[in-house]
Amino acid sequence: LVGSAIRAARPALGALEVRTALPADLPLVEFDAVLIERVLVNLLENAAKYGAPPIDIAAEALPGTLRIRVRDHGPGLPAALRGREHTLFDKFTRGQSESPTPGVGLGLAICRAVVLAHGGDIAASGAGAGPGAEFTV
Repeated sequence: LVGSAIRAARPALGALEVRTALPADLPLVEFDAVLIERVLVNLLENAAKYGAPPIDIAAEALPGTLRIRVRDHGPGLPAALRGREHTLFDKFTRGQSESPTPGVGLGLAICRAVVLAHGGDIAASGAGAGPGAEFTV
């Protein structure tokens, strides 16, 4: 699934390096593969738009859950979002309202809806901390 998401996001990623840390012993997990791939594609595309390489994707099995992290090594989330990172997942919300980067602010809202429908959670971190932003599913 991660490889498929990287291939689907390649037009946005261009030549950016994407590194993966996926243990060989990850258990099978039941989810809608098309929807979770869309979540990963959205997160990769955002990392390409707003972050800097390399982009890291890591997964780990925890008791009763699977944690997936997508991290870039750019400037991080805007400092104005510190403590309010959850607002990034609201519809029509962007990290910076006045930005030359195209987008309408629906990608992360879609990610949240898909993850919540699977009984999971999604979070963002790295506001003002730099380098990079990290999204955890």
